[in-house]
Amino acid sequence: MKKYIIAFAAIIFMAGIGFISLGNGKTKTVKEGGTLSVNDISAEPSAYKGTITINGVVAGKSHFRNVPQNIFLIIETSEAKICKQTGCARFYLPVQFEGKAPQEWDEVNVTGSFVENGKPFIATKVDVLRHLTFK
Repeated sequence: MKKYIIAFAAIIFMAGIGFISLGNGKTKTVKEGGTLSVNDISAEPSAYKGTITINGVVAGKSHFRNVPQNIFLIIETSEAKICKQTGCARFYLPVQFEGKAPQEWDEVNVTGSFVENGKPFIATKVDVLRHLTFK
């Protein structure tokens, strides 16, 4: 009986730790299949190591000079849907991809990894899920 009480107390303790760690203001909305959103990585892109997949909407190319042509920007999908424009995002993730770049307003899953400083995201695969329209 004492073993069960100790086991139950341990489960409650671990659940409490999990609840506390979720309540730190950095909630993660991991989509089906382990796909992250642009908002998930925006706070600290360099914290993500290894190969990951990020979902977002293509906001076009960077308008800065000296930026390679193979870099495009993605924003949070929910922000794009709410704003109905790609210029109102809080965070733009630069994605470098050697293949054919998707079009502005394409919802994409980009798979790859970050360079050491967290930007840009080096994509090895870009899957276009759909093209968003608001007409």
